[in-house]
Amino acid sequence: MSHILDQVIAGESPLTSYAQILRLPRPYAWEPGKVRVRWTVDPEMKTPWGNVFGGYLASLADEAAGLAAFSLLKDGETFATGDLRLSPMRGIREGTIEIEASAIHRGRSTIHVEVEFRDSSEVLVAKASALQLVFARSRD
Repeated sequence: MSHILDQVIAGESPLTSYAQILRLPRPYAWEPGKVRVRWTVDPEMKTPWGNVFGGYLASLADEAAGLAAFSLLKDGETFATGDLRLSPMRGIREGTIEIEASAIHRGRSTIHVEVEFRDSSEVLVAKASALQLVFARSRD
């Protein structure tokens, strides 16, 4: 049986409503604890000064970190982002950005994820870290 992330990558499973509204990209690869996403800079996500809006970068980081955490959940578990910290290192203006989210620690109630953004020259342009809070899924 395929994992839901296989279906998301193949376009067989719809993106969440917020991912559609924010035009977040689908991942193109995953393995347990790791997700890779490729995003081409959208001119509509830029500030008047030409850089990608930091809040949008945070959305990209949160989505990638969430998918990496999701890949480690056990039956009956769900999660929510408890903390997200973004560190842009240089302005992102154009091109294609590779985003890799890697879970660096899975505990009973938390998953720590690191996210790296690299430009087409493989230069690190931003980093993020996220703390995902794991809890039992509601039976409602």
